[in-house]
Amino acid sequence: MDEIRLNSIYQKIAQTVIETIPEEWLKVFVYGEITEDVRTSFFYYYPDNNSIPTYSHDIPNLFGIDKEEYKKLWRQLLDGLEELWYEFKNNGQEPWTSITFIFDNKGDFKIDYDYEDLSDADDNERSIIWEHKYLGLIPKDEDDRLFLEEYLRSIEDKTE
Repeated sequence: MDEIRLNSIYQKIAQTVIETIPEEWLKVFVYGEITEDVRTSFFYYYPDNNSIPTYSHDIPNLFGIDKEEYKKLWRQLLDGLEELWYEFKNNGQEPWTSITFIFDNKGDFKIDYDYEDLSDADDNERSIIWEHKYLGLIPKDEDDRLFLEEYLRSIEDKTE
């Protein structure tokens, strides 16, 4: 696979996210899911001088950003992730089902590719697990919190 092409796509994804964030930030965690039929993504970022992450889809309401402008950038993010997915597929690599792209304001980045079959998984449950794994977030909703506790117990049971 062409590393220059991959780096160009990574840059495009990061630049779209940076354009979406309306304040100074320290670190970003992007989640993306791409298949033949599905495209979804969201991200969290840590604002400068704040230890609580901001959820990307809250940006329009928190900052008075035009929802259509936000959607345009969000679709651009999805397009970049889809382009990356097809780059894998078209170059004989197994296409991933989800990706976590972590980068900071110094330019350091890390990418985790996941190849798990997501066809039977619930979107909300996947988000809960991802948010806990990468951000340490515990859901406020009691049912979601119980789901996470049960999930974490099942992981512990598998490792024992």
